[in-house]
Amino acid sequence: MGARPGGAGVTETAPSDQPPIGAKVALVLGLALMAMGQTVLFALLGPVSRELGLTEIMVGGIISLAAVTVVLGSPWWGRRVDRWGRRPVFLMATCGLGVTTFLFALTLQAGLAGLWTGVTAFALLALARMIYGFAVTGAQPAAAAWMADNTTAEERTGGMALIGAAFGLGAILGPTLAWLMSGLPLLAPLYLIAGLALCATLLAWLTLPETVPVEAAMAQHLSPTDPRLRGTLLIVLTAFIVVASIQQSVAFYVQDTAGLDAAGTAARVGQAMAVLALLMFLTQGGIAALKPDPRRLIPLGAAIGCAGCVVLALWPSHVGVLLAHALFGLGFGAIIPGLQGRASLAVGPQEQGATGGLVAAGMAAGYAIGPVFGTALYTVLPVLPYLVGAGLMAGVVVATLPAILRRRGDDIGSGTVDGPSGP
Repeated sequence: MGARPGGAGVTETAPSDQPPIGAKVALVLGLALMAMGQTVLFALLGPVSRELGLTEIMVGGIISLAAVTVVLGSPWWGRRVDRWGRRPVFLMATCGLGVTTFLFALTLQAGLAGLWTGVTAFALLALARMIYGFAVTGAQPAAAAWMADNTTAEERTGGMALIGAAFGLGAILGPTLAWLMSGLPLLAPLYLIAGLALCATLLAWLTLPETVPVEAAMAQHLSPTDPRLRGTLLIVLTAFIVVASIQQSVAFYVQDTAGLDAAGTAARVGQAMAVLALLMFLTQGGIAALKPDPRRLIPLGAAIGCAGCVVLALWPSHVGVLLAHALFGLGFGAIIPGLQGRASLAVGPQEQGATGGLVAAGMAAGYAIGPVFGTALYTVLPVLPYLVGAGLMAGVVVATLPAILRRRGDDIGSGTVDGPSGP
């Protein structure tokens, strides 16, 4: 693989070179495990929380507090990616995934054994999840920056879609794992993911090369109000508020509308999330191959996501929930790489890590707001999270549709998308 000297004693891989296949495998495996841990938790935490005496708002609070640490930590980790390099930050994130997932599973195990319930369980679970949130935050900006180093401008959206496909693969495997291990202790999937994450760390250490750009020493502090990025970041925040509010409330929605017990709810929600993840994976795999204009993916994905929200609100049956999640998979499978590609193309090579950190912070901010937002709406009216989600997604379509009607898209926050490779 061709390389040229980089800053701080490292090298930069030329985008035209093909990185070792083992490096991509390590990257995909690490990111997939991140998604597996998240989707398993969404399937388990709702029903398990009622065994621990937690309210819906408390469950939303656990996820939201963890997301706050990601919001605060992502820009910091993004700058570390540009200064320390992609490889060390990614290794720390995968190792952190293993250690903190094990810690969270132990905390849940103790609660189910009766050592703590109610407010005490909430406080300890929130603390464990906040430690997790900070530990794994560097993975997203490190992976995005590594991909930007190894792709040309024309390949960028496809490269970002590969990252999304890795998350999609993990999101498929997570609920599937929970289903296949349903005959084992309830928390067994979390312990397995913790062990696999440590194995993924070893694989990345052996195979993932460093690719810090020459300009890394000149990396600047990047603000979320930067006119090149602020419109994209606003859409990221909106989309992930909708995603998180749906994911956190849907277990309660399924349990209450279908009258299922905890195990039945976990199984049905696991099926729905598996459908979502499969369609997201297939969508992003297609995007990785076709490398479309990222501007066109955003309104298309938002429109499909809006349709999914409407279906979920109006058709709460088993078939309706599965159909809605299929639409979510198609819609968010398109919008996420579109947003990542748009952000990456708006900045220079020395800002890729910082940009990835801001995008990750926007996603995490959505997860900080979304669970409390969704569960609060749910307590008012069970269908309200999905009706509001449909309205927000429709707003994204209206805000971004002009980008597919003209040759050069404008950023909704500034009027232009600047940068060396702006769309």
